[in-house]
Order: sequence, then structure tokens, then C-alpha cells
Amino acid sequence: MKINSVTIVGGGSAGWMTAALLSKYSNIKITLIESDNIKTVGVGESTLQLFNRLLSRLHLYDDKEWMSKCNATYKTSIAFKNWRDGKGERFQYPFGDLDFGTYKMSPSQFFELQSEYGRDLYPFEEFARFCNHKTFLTEKSKLTSSPSFSLCNFNIKNDTSYHIDADLFGEYLKNELCIPNGVKHIIGEVEDVQLKSNGDISHLVINNNQTIYSDLFVDCTGFKSLLLEKHLNVPFTSFNNQLFNDKAIAVRTPYLNKELEMITYTDCVAMSAGWIWNIPLWHRIGRGYCYSSKYIDEYDAEVEFKNYLKEIYPLDMVEKFELNHINIKHGKHKVSWKNNCVAIGLSYGFVEPLESTGLVTSHELSNLLCDAILRRDGFISSYDVDYFNGCANDMMNKYKNLVLTHYTLTQRTDTQYWRDCANINMDFEHIKMIQYPDIHTSYPKPRNDGFIFISTGLGISPLNNAFLSEPYGFPLSENLDILHENWQEHKKIIEEWVDNQPTHYQYLKDNIYC
Repeated sequence: MKINSVTIVGGGSAGWMTAALLSKYSNIKITLIESDNIKTVGVGESTLQLFNRLLSRLHLYDDKEWMSKCNATYKTSIAFKNWRDGKGERFQYPFGDLDFGTYKMSPSQFFELQSEYGRDLYPFEEFARFCNHKTFLTEKSKLTSSPSFSLCNFNIKNDTSYHIDADLFGEYLKNELCIPNGVKHIIGEVEDVQLKSNGDISHLVINNNQTIYSDLFVDCTGFKSLLLEKHLNVPFTSFNNQLFNDKAIAVRTPYLNKELEMITYTDCVAMSAGWIWNIPLWHRIGRGYCYSSKYIDEYDAEVEFKNYLKEIYPLDMVEKFELNHINIKHGKHKVSWKNNCVAIGLSYGFVEPLESTGLVTSHELSNLLCDAILRRDGFISSYDVDYFNGCANDMMNKYKNLVLTHYTLTQRTDTQYWRDCANINMDFEHIKMIQYPDIHTSYPKPRNDGFIFISTGLGISPLNNAFLSEPYGFPLSENLDILHENWQEHKKIIEEWVDNQPTHYQYLKDNIYC
């Protein structure tokens, strides 16, 4: 198949990201069909560091230029409160590489210190600080672009991602990149999809019998999956046997004090039957309760969510908030690319919003599609399709397992929801990802920092007294007392430095929204 034209059905961030990438790097004819009857919730989107690769590919190097048009803020971590035992604990999953300075060698040394000096001095929350000193900035929502401090190698370009208004980001891509690059934008509804005898899409019928022909069709129609599922009949596999949350309540809330509330992390707070997200944009905070209807009904979920909000806002203000109810369809279709149709975004698959995987799968599949088309100047064979589908499948499984880890490792037993989460079955490949690679285990795996931060935050320690006492067990670090003294001293120095850095709000005010 030779691709000379692409038609994207559906706008939003998925559609416009795909159009932006294809229009920047290819000369093919691109058409995007967008309905004007789609209601968006627009509470904010939390991104991962892979989002920076998309920005780089689109040459969006100037944060001030695009962030200021999307109400964007910076993000340096994801925080999890009440996930381990529900007693107010909060641990961080910080961005950036593991950072040990000059006197620490590996994550395992933290657990040696924990075994030697106890969990009061070395709680599991300390692990992120020990292995990634940028956590100190995150916990106080401070930000800087100053030259690196020797004990905290923070780089604002490499160690951050963003909170964005995804709707505004799509509009920015449309107006600043896509339309100027020649993308044809059509407002309308797809009334019919005509197929060829071989199963390919022949053409679309829109707006009172207007026909749209194309070599390749990209389905960005969200959970509806208009092309891939409804017309090409690609089966969908649900994740609901492992991920229970199938509903969400979302709301836009104001700031009461931007200086204090504009945090640099997505805050995820565990509740009785799910969790609440808090996403700080420049002009407001997006909040929502992602929950399982099997364990709590809509009315009680609203009550629990409002009770949470009443701890932040006055009662009369909470009662006026407009709550939006959302159905979650988590899972994936058997393939993303079938015949001459590719599904990107929710139309292919979705893992619940924990760990910000929704947007990342959209832009990563957009990147993959762009690469496939450019690889041989638009010539596509089964190799390209199979490779694309394999990558898409692996990506969804990886993110599903990462999200699943938060539930299966919980120690909460206060509700049936959490008791059932702790008993979700995991496959062995998933379990191996949670292991620590520098500890002597029978099945070592390459280091995966994400799983390490999450599993440690949830109370997994690879060391125990029996293991340490074995004559051929894990070799303890020499001079452990010196390591302890160095760490306690350096912590104080880092904390003093952090206290002197600008708040996230002040940094944005001085550098982005000035």
C-alpha cells in the first residue's frame, strides 16, 4: 500500500497531535473531520516525560510560547496518598534518573540503612528522596532553572513534564501547526462508512452525502471507536477483571491560594472505592474521583467526593460545583491497525487515568504512525502493520501492569474494594518487573525505575533480617555508618537550598505567564 492521503476522523488532542506530526514531516494530503457536537470535560491532563519527545518532534522548544496558550504548568512527579495503608502516608514517583551523588551506589543501600536504623528514620517515603534528590523540590513545589546544585542535579528541561488543558493544546496544534501546514479541517458528522470487498475502507459519507476518499483512515473517535470497532469489527478485550474502576466524577475547581496550591505533581488520593486526582493548571485545578461502580454507587461516590472537596472549599462553594459523570472503558482492541485503518487514542484502548497513560499512548502511537509512513516514503507492508500492532500491544500491557501494581501491592483492608484489589492475580512477567535488579534474586530483571518507586512506596522491601544473616546472602555495604552520616548531613543541605528556590507559582509567573 502506498499512502498519499490520510483522513483523520475525530479532533481532540489525539487527532490534532497525529495531524501535526504527519503534516510536519510528510507531503501527503491530510484531512481531519471533527464533529461540533462533542462535549468535553476539560478538567486537565497530566502528562509523562515522553510528552517532551512529542514537543521536540514538533519543534515546540519554547515553553512560554505554547504553555501560556494551554494554561499549562510543570510536573515533576506523581504523588500517592493513602495507597499503602490508608493512614495519611504520601510517597512520590519523581521524574528524572536515579541520583546517587558520589557516595551512594544503588537503591539497595537504602534498604540496608532501613534495616540498620529502622523505618522511623528511613520510612518508605524516604526512598524517593534517597534515590532522586529532585524529590525535595517536588515535595515543597519549588522550581528553578538555575545551574545545577551539586547535590540536586535538577534540569528543568529534562526532569519535568506538564499539566495541560488538553482541549486547548489540541486547538493550539490546529491553529499554529496543522492549518498552516495545509491540513484540511472539516466540521461534520460521519454518516456512513463504505467498505471494499477486501475489508478496506473505501470512503466516508459525511454532511449530506459528501464523500471522502483516502488511502489511510485514522480513528480518533474516542471510546466510540467508530471505524475500528463499529465498522471493521475488531474485538475489544476489557481489563475489568484486573482493573475495577469503571466510572469517574470530574469537576473544575478554583484556586484559593495559588502560591500554596499550585503543586508540581499530580496528587492521587486513595478513597474507599477508588482514588481522587488533583491536577493543577494555571487558571484552575482539575479534580475527579475514579471509582468502581461494583463497590460504590453513583450517589455515594458523589457524597464521598463532595466530603473530600469540603475539606478544601466552603460548603456553599462545593454545592455549586458542576460535577461531570464519565464512563470508563478500559481495555484494548485486538489490534490498532486493521486493513487501511489505524486507531489512536481511546478508540484503540485505555488504561484508567492513574499514571497519566491516556495522553501518552495517544502521542506515542502518533509517533509510531508517523515513523511507519516516513520509513519508506509512504510505502506500507505487513511488516509495518505488524510492527505497529506489536508495539501498541506491548505499550498497553506495560501501562496496565504499572497501574495494576498500585492496587495489588496495597496493604489496605478497610473496605472490600481494597481487600479485593490485594487479591488480583498477576502474571509472572508482571511480578518480575517489581523485583530489584541489584538484589540477588533467582530472576533478575533490567532496572525499571517506575516499578521500583511504586513498589517501594507501597512497602515492598527486598531485604529482611533472615536474608541478611545468610552466609552467602546480600553483601552489606562497607562503612554503613558513614553512609548514614553523609545522607543525614546532605539532606539538611539540600533542604536549605530548596527553601531558597522560587515556588512553582512564582516561577511560572516570572517565566511563562509574564
